[in-house]
Amino acid sequence: MNAVEYTEYKHSYNLFCSKHMSFLVQHLSYLEHRIRSIRHLPTAFEYYSAKHLTLYYGTPFHVYQDISPSLKMRYGFPERDQGVDVANEDFTHIGQAKYYGPGKLIHYGTLATFLATPLLVGRKELKLSLLRTRHSILHTDIKRIANRGVLNDISLDSTEFLQDARPSNNRAL
Repeated sequence: MNAVEYTEYKHSYNLFCSKHMSFLVQHLSYLEHRIRSIRHLPTAFEYYSAKHLTLYYGTPFHVYQDISPSLKMRYGFPERDQGVDVANEDFTHIGQAKYYGPGKLIHYGTLATFLATPLLVGRKELKLSLLRTRHSILHTDIKRIANRGVLNDISLDSTEFLQDARPSNNRAL
């Protein structure tokens, strides 16, 4: 690659990054708005979980109910939520959000449909994440699944979530 080709490549790459970052900022603003506008805390926690995954992976994650039925069908997912709360845009990574109170135990039964999703949609390579309140407790069966690397266990701070969930007119990303 000569100097001119490199300059053109660098310009195209910078333009792509700029557009991607602008889109991510818009997406994060949308998630923040939804977190603040929804009064049902478990549903707001789904948006908070999508925000967390978007920030962590640098790619948009969406709450399942916001994804178009045609996109779900394209990737072999059911139209209605059957255990999946969040997903990235190409459905290679899905998540289940659990907003549980202090000391509440997350049993296998509450995750069974979610954990079976790779089999249900015929995509064994799906990445699975459980996003839960830090003060909830995992049942030993779920801990074993996470320890085997089948499930990414992400505990989120409920205090930070509740601060995000408070309506505010003067909040910036």
